[in-house]
Parts: sequence; C-alpha cells; structure tokens
Amino acid sequence: MTIRTWELSNKDLHKLFLSDKDILTLVVRGNTWEPLTRWVKFDSRIFRKKTFKARITLADIESLAEIYGFSLISWEAQKLTPINTKLIPSIIKNIFRKLPILRSIAYEINISMFKVKKLIKSKSISIVIPARNESGNIHLLEQAIIKLNSLPNLKEIILVEGNSKDNTWDLLQEINNKYSKDIPLLLFKQTGRGKKNAVVNGFDHSQGDILAIIDSDFTVDLDDSIGAIIQSSKLSNVLINCSRTIFPMEKDAMRWANYIGNRLFAIFLSSHTNQKISDALCGTKVFSRELFEIMKNNGSWYSKQDPFGDFTILFQASKNKNKILNYPVRYYARRAGSPNISRWIDGLKLLKISIIFWIS
Repeated sequence: MTIRTWELSNKDLHKLFLSDKDILTLVVRGNTWEPLTRWVKFDSRIFRKKTFKARITLADIESLAEIYGFSLISWEAQKLTPINTKLIPSIIKNIFRKLPILRSIAYEINISMFKVKKLIKSKSISIVIPARNESGNIHLLEQAIIKLNSLPNLKEIILVEGNSKDNTWDLLQEINNKYSKDIPLLLFKQTGRGKKNAVVNGFDHSQGDILAIIDSDFTVDLDDSIGAIIQSSKLSNVLINCSRTIFPMEKDAMRWANYIGNRLFAIFLSSHTNQKISDALCGTKVFSRELFEIMKNNGSWYSKQDPFGDFTILFQASKNKNKILNYPVRYYARRAGSPNISRWIDGLKLLKISIIFWIS
C-alpha cells in the first residue's frame, strides 16, 4: 500500500518508520510542484500565518530513512502533472515516466525503501555453474569447485551441461565422480537451449537460501565472486549484481562493440529500474530464494524472451522492491574456447526485451 506523505501528521510520519514493516512505499510531491499545490489552496506562509499540510520533500524522506535504518531501493515518477491524462495511451505515459529529466520534475514521486536488518547467522548457499563447450576450461572448473567448497554454509554446487559439441559432458561426469563424495556436487544436462534454460534447470533443483550464478569460463575473478556470495549471505532484500566495468579489465577480455552495447544497456536498465546498474550483462549474480520463488510464481523465471536471464533477474528484483547493489569484480580474457553468445543476434534479442520492459 502506498502512502501519501502530504496527508500525514508529524506523529504519523514517525510512527510509520517505527512500524514493523520491512518495506515502505511512499508518495511524495515533486520539488517543483510541492509549493504550487499549496499555493493553489492558499496553504502557504505567503497567504497565512499557519499552514495545514506538511511540506515533505524527497530529501526529507531520504533523511528520515537513514535515521530509522531504512535503505532507499528506488524512486520513480508516478504522475507527471496534476492534469488529467486519461486520453494519453498508457504506453506513452510509461515511456515518459522513465525519462530521467521528466522524472526529476514529476508531480508525484513513488519512493520505495527497505529496513536494513543484521542477520544473526549466514544463510545457506546454492551455486549454479552452466557449462557449454568448455572442455578447455575444465581445469579451471575443477580448481573452482575445490575453492567454492570452502564457503561457509555451502548447500550445493550444481553443474548444468548445455548440450556441448565437445566432450564437456564427459569431463563433467569425471569431475562429479571424483568429488561428489566429499563435496555437495550435483550434475545435470539441461533440458532446452540457452544459458537461461541451464540456469533455470539448475536452480529448480536447488535448496539454498542464497542463489548464485557463476559462468564456467571463469573470466570473472573467482575470489571476487566468492566475496560477492559471502556478502550477499549476510544481507536481506538485495540482489548483488557483479560489475566488470568498475576496474580496468584485462586486454581482449571484452570486445569493443560488446563493451559499448553493455554500457548502453546499463544506462537503459538504470533508467528503467530507477537504480544504478553499472554492468548489465555480467553473468555473476547473487539473489535470494524469496526473489527466486516470486519469479517462478509470476512466470518470468520460465519466460523464453530473455536469452540469458540477466535482464529478467534485474527487472524482477526492481519490480519486487529488491535493492540492486553493484559489486566490483576483476575481468579477464578467456583462457580457452570462444564465447557462447552471438554479438549481434543476441544483442538484438536483448534490445527487443528492453523495449518490451520499457513500454510495460
């Protein structure tokens, strides 16, 4: 339920932050319109000695949130002007609401925040590693499994083979036979095609409270991935999105066209989710089982529109009031093999799903 802040008394406002609610969603008048709405009703110190309505701004709400231990998730334009816009199609209004410039001068702003909680104990962890045509990187995978086994509260490591054209499946079976007695290791062959399908298959067999995706080419530094997983297990209501673009990356780690496309998608996603996203397509993501269950129940988890699942996870996290946090990681060039994505064909697929989310 959204609450109009200008209708709250001082006591009601503080009582709201002191309540046992984990997530608050408030509506605030935009800074441009706030004085105008009071002037129209002659509720201003310009016209009278005592005013009747609260003068609450976005900055005031953000300050109170910090005082009472809440963290901002996002803010977005709910209503652009006080003028009736029923004749304007919803698609047009949705597009305009997400434009950064218009959003800053909106009539009503919807702000969401969550209560920061310190967890007494860490949560259990499930890790999915999809692998397709990665026979040249099997030695890196074997080393990673041994290292990941040292994670506290590790529930399972799930390997999902993607119908490779090389002998990846045979090599994964050898690793599974070698380590499954001492390490909680599971191995599956994916039922369909594409990375998202592999990730879906893996997590559908998972049991952990925290779910992590790690790519089997290990171009993202494994120690950094482990650090992201550990921090996520201590937090609630967050999605940790690892970012390869914060620190300098190794030469040839990312083709120039891919880098430009990634940056453009990151700008779009930041605008759409109203949260800062610095890397749209890093494969390493860590999120909660609660978010996973929401995606399963609303059908987005099984949707075939998103070929990799990165956008789906980010969009659903934002939609369901999860804080998206960027975790800087080091990024290296592939040691063997070639990327399993098509720069242009898959890029167009991502553009298509971006447009669908933009107008929805």
